[in-house]
Amino acid sequence: MNWRFIVILLSFSVLLSNVQAQKPSNTTTDTRSASRRFADSLYEVHTLSKIRRTDSAKTEKEDVIAPKYICDTAHYPSETLYQNTWFCDKVKIPNFQFQQIPDQIVIRLTGRNKTSKCCFPCAKGSKSSNYGWRWNRPHTGVDIALNIGEPVFAAFDGVVRVAKTNGGYGKMVLIRHYNNLETLYGHLSEIKVKSGQIVKAGDIIGLSGNTGHSTGPHLHFECRLLYACFDPEWIFDMDNRCLKSDVLRMDKSYFGVQSAQQISNQNNSKSPLTKINRTLGDTIGSSTQILEENKSNKKVKK
Repeated sequence: MNWRFIVILLSFSVLLSNVQAQKPSNTTTDTRSASRRFADSLYEVHTLSKIRRTDSAKTEKEDVIAPKYICDTAHYPSETLYQNTWFCDKVKIPNFQFQQIPDQIVIRLTGRNKTSKCCFPCAKGSKSSNYGWRWNRPHTGVDIALNIGEPVFAAFDGVVRVAKTNGGYGKMVLIRHYNNLETLYGHLSEIKVKSGQIVKAGDIIGLSGNTGHSTGPHLHFECRLLYACFDPEWIFDMDNRCLKSDVLRMDKSYFGVQSAQQISNQNNSKSPLTKINRTLGDTIGSSTQILEENKSNKKVKK
């Protein structure tokens, strides 16, 4: 036998024994060298973990349901009450005609047979600021203190109308719901939906954050009807994270518009002398004063 072949065979057997000695045995004792353990740990951190993340990301991407979008304007919710107005770039409509709306609006929040569900906009956090006047200006929603990155949920079924960075709201989402309400979610760190996208109650629409005019991480939550804000605590129990009632009744006077009955009562309350007083300068007693002057003139003539 060639002596070179014998040397190669012996070297291979020694190398194989060293490799087997470096592998951990079936027992709890780790027989690997310190340098080998360090190399294996680097491989675990920089290679295997990336492979696992890639595999899990592919699995999650396959499980995600593709979002649905409105393809026809006739499918926008509440088009009759909102007079076919739908804007994707603004929250408020300054020239909306409130005179054309009914004297009393009754909103059934969850549907007659509870088919439309409701979800509180966040799973964590506590109320940090009320609706109303704050710092000498109106605060049009309720603030809920949250850490950055907490999921924010759609309150009711509906369609996303606005999803963008918008002034003091920062990154915000506004949804028009099938129950005629609109809800707004402000100061988000990330937006998960797009304008025209159909959402269900409980769908994640964004992550809480501190964008816009914000003094700390929180969710700014608004409830709106016909582009006018109202206190979310009219319908939501902030402590128990549920609805207070399934029905919301709102009078037309809330929007600063008189109802037909109020206008009728004002017309009927006018006296017959109202027109005369306006003609004579709209001063109280002016018509009586003229009558007295005429009587005195007649006495002088006699």
